[in-house]
Amino acid sequence: MEIKWLEDFVSLARTRNFSRSSEERNVTQPAFSRRIRALENWIGTDLIDRRTYPITLTEEGRLFRDTAENVLHDIYHDRAQFHQIQHSGRPDIRIAAASTLSISFIPNWLKQVQQAIGPFTSHIMTENFHDMVRHLADGDIDFVLQYCSPKAPVLFDTTQFRAMTLASENMILVAPADDQGNAVIHPDTDGEIPYVGYSKNGYFAEIEGMIFSQNPIVRKKIKRISESPTSEFVKRMAIEFGALTLVPESCAKTELARGELVEIDAASWRHALDIQIYRKADTKRSITRKLWDALADIT
Repeated sequence: MEIKWLEDFVSLARTRNFSRSSEERNVTQPAFSRRIRALENWIGTDLIDRRTYPITLTEEGRLFRDTAENVLHDIYHDRAQFHQIQHSGRPDIRIAAASTLSISFIPNWLKQVQQAIGPFTSHIMTENFHDMVRHLADGDIDFVLQYCSPKAPVLFDTTQFRAMTLASENMILVAPADDQGNAVIHPDTDGEIPYVGYSKNGYFAEIEGMIFSQNPIVRKKIKRISESPTSEFVKRMAIEFGALTLVPESCAKTELARGELVEIDAASWRHALDIQIYRKADTKRSITRKLWDALADIT
């Protein structure tokens, strides 16, 4: 039994009209009728007398109407209480982001935002892209931050979400450096080239494929020694195992400055990336809208 069946039945008991209730419940009339029949099958008896117009409830239907209304009242009441408890302890802003952005971009960005709109509390979470979008659509989070390439756009429903570009950087090829600051491995190296890459469940796998398509000779020499959807992981693995890898510039900023990594500086190994932020188009949260409105002045 599904809660929506109870909601359908209570609506039908009130309107006494299949067509009006199906519109109210935002489903087609055939689908609405099937859901009412499914509830009757689950209960084990007819709840609707279909011989009358407008329809009437059977004796069992009149008894069950009270039960259905009481059950829905209790469920809605408990849900409202749980939401109130949960929201009272929630941070002001909830953000889901790619792990690299959580480490290399968001802290400084949040500081700029707070300087613009005042202090607020925040919670940052990292999940796979599809789960982040689901949480955004359900209202569990306020924003999603994600890398996006103009050549491999992230497909968000523009009627449901709004997007804004916060910054731009490049995907770059890096190698560990020796004591003299030279790359320990280079694309021009003869023989197999150790490489740490991106697994297919990560967005950067598509970017990686496009970059290697511009370097087909090197691609044939690549030996993938490990892979992950996360830039922070491939970076650390490349350093430990003396391998090449592709990372966003901000991910390797510290290691490049310290001389642990060097960039293989060639146009064919660079790929432009945007950092984009997404929110629900119809969000009612005032702080979410306030932050969004301020972003144009700080990006």
